[in-house]
Amino acid sequence: MRAKMCPNVVALNKIIRVATTNNFNCTTKEFKHLKKLELENPDSVFFINSNINTPELLKANDHQYRIVITINPTLIVRQECIDILHKLDKSKVAFVRVKYIPGHPEINNLITDLAKDDYAVVITMQRWNGIEALKNWTSLEHYSFNHNRFRLSGRALEEIKSFVDSFDKGKVFLCDRVGGGCGTCKLCVMLTVGINMKLSSINLSSSGICKFNCPDCYAKTMQNMSRAFGYQPIIYDKVKANSKQAGISKHAKDSIKQIMEG
Repeated sequence: MRAKMCPNVVALNKIIRVATTNNFNCTTKEFKHLKKLELENPDSVFFINSNINTPELLKANDHQYRIVITINPTLIVRQECIDILHKLDKSKVAFVRVKYIPGHPEINNLITDLAKDDYAVVITMQRWNGIEALKNWTSLEHYSFNHNRFRLSGRALEEIKSFVDSFDKGKVFLCDRVGGGCGTCKLCVMLTVGINMKLSSINLSSSGICKFNCPDCYAKTMQNMSRAFGYQPIIYDKVKANSKQAGISKHAKDSIKQIMEG
């Protein structure tokens, strides 16, 4: 006997990261806005991207959306931030994002402690716009200038890869490990919904410009560039795959080409 299809069931085919180039501030206004978007996009799953220093962060406990938390947005490891994380419903935390720079063992210790506490940990390697900011935090010897940014390279890059591989499978991950963008990484998708779906993003006008000023923030860099060319800093309320998600950035294209050739 053939099962009848329910006419109200819509197949899910897209996952949307909310606040890719700004911050989801967990305000009532934003959650209402997000609910409206969810109703307008029944084939999509939304998850939110937020900073541990967000004043109203704990309101996320009152909503169904899974959340990605940056635990050390300023690169400084602070116990009060870890305490706030533990107040969030762990089942709603898709993963904890840790910004990484070499020469700071407290960051490695943070990663280890989060993994022991059964959080999925995704490490993002801090990139730098210029030498001055880089030298305020770490050493130039660990970086090479590549595609307009100073990126971790050489021995330091191999060390963080080995560190990640020292954990049990499924505990600690390296964001965009091969450099091919979201299409080869898939961590946001797999750690949030567990199945492979198309990844897109949206920046809510109800969130506005991010109020934080993290070291060499990529989002702020792109906003400043847009302003310099006479454009608005952020495109709001439009679902779109950015260049990294679409795999069309030059860095991603070159990395994929090297993978195919090597």
